[in-house]
Amino acid sequence: MDQELLARVDRWLQEHRREIIDDLIGLVRIPSVSIPDEITPPFGQACRDALSYMFALAERHGYQHRNYDNYVGAIAFTSGDEEVGIWAHLDVVPVPDPADWDYPPFEGTLVEDRYLIGRGVQDNKMAAIGVFHVMNCLRELGVPLRRRYSLYMGTSEETGMEDARYFVAHYPCPDLSIVPDTGFPVCCAQRGCMTLAVEIPFRHAVTIRQSNNPSVTPEEISAELPDGRRITAQGDSAHIFSAGGICNAILALLEQLGQTYPGDQTSLAHLRSLLDSWHGESLDIAFGDELSGPLQMGATELSCDGETLQAKVYVILPVTADAEDLTRRAQAKAASLGANVRRLRLRPSCSFSVEHPVVQVLTDTYNRVMGQQSAPFVMSGGNYAAYVPNAFGFGPGMPGREFPPHIFRPGRGDYHQCDESEDIEHMLNFMRVYAMSIVALDQIEHIKEN
Repeated sequence: MDQELLARVDRWLQEHRREIIDDLIGLVRIPSVSIPDEITPPFGQACRDALSYMFALAERHGYQHRNYDNYVGAIAFTSGDEEVGIWAHLDVVPVPDPADWDYPPFEGTLVEDRYLIGRGVQDNKMAAIGVFHVMNCLRELGVPLRRRYSLYMGTSEETGMEDARYFVAHYPCPDLSIVPDTGFPVCCAQRGCMTLAVEIPFRHAVTIRQSNNPSVTPEEISAELPDGRRITAQGDSAHIFSAGGICNAILALLEQLGQTYPGDQTSLAHLRSLLDSWHGESLDIAFGDELSGPLQMGATELSCDGETLQAKVYVILPVTADAEDLTRRAQAKAASLGANVRRLRLRPSCSFSVEHPVVQVLTDTYNRVMGQQSAPFVMSGGNYAAYVPNAFGFGPGMPGREFPPHIFRPGRGDYHQCDESEDIEHMLNFMRVYAMSIVALDQIEHIKEN
């Protein structure tokens, strides 16, 4: 570890702290929710605006950039025969009701000159701005790099990664890719995920409204009845991989609907029973493996079209799980109770050897910079490494992230939650690690798998 270089990087980050924050605020202010759009394809004007914002930054600093059909954008920082791509995403999960937030979701509110609050600030706009300024730092410090380093920026990571899948199908990929959308040090395997729709007949004109998004259980959900009455259920907001033992508002609302509509009480109770487990026992899909642990699931959305009541179930799959078999088992279990199951979405799992030289160098650099003794790990969420070849998840998550109670109410402040935030000190640590990791990575003789 070059301690002198690390000290110079630290000085540069402190000198440019305000610029980094301002650039991140500007990006957070763009409400880049990815929505298929025929008028402004593929994912709407806001996602194009986010790409344009990053391209303007590139031009301001003298970098070349390229737009890949508005699915992905890229900024090239250096030149060389081999390319290392660093993949961030500019799209964000929706904000169903801004009134649920204590801070405006798309203004970028800086609290105590440390906690920046806004949708997408943590997932994943911080990574895009952070990597951009890491490359500025290395250039201004005169650090020579022999490979081409590029920042790739997607626009539909949160909606099925159609951006990455499109890019891989139409364009050559970098020789090596790094994805800053997980924890540190290196993610050696990604669990897959699928979304199931569990449905029962329900012929009532009920309007369902809820907070949060498809991978997080709702904090509140309500049903507006045809006579104008409203019934409401409260619950715990949690991502599915941490949702064991929580109070799920969807289950509570189904119980209330059963009391409101006695003729449907049995079918509503059956639907509730199919949803009421964390490891899949209720749908007969419980499964686990030694590498990645047990399957995890939870109901995250409820809707009604006047004919059918549909619950969406977010399922995190162990690395070796057979999604086809699990789907068939869920369908058979649901059918036995008069319900129906459809699979809406599937993201495959992936894994690779912890002996890969890139894995070893990145892990060692993180541990040295941060004084840790961490090892490569299995990820429950997903990122572009599921689709981009020779790709490794690497940060920015690390120990020490806090959500002070005088700023954030319980269940708020983290990614995908209300009042999503980023700790600027955490961001600067991420940038320290990435600066030193790029320097170390540039010294590896071979970066492609044989």
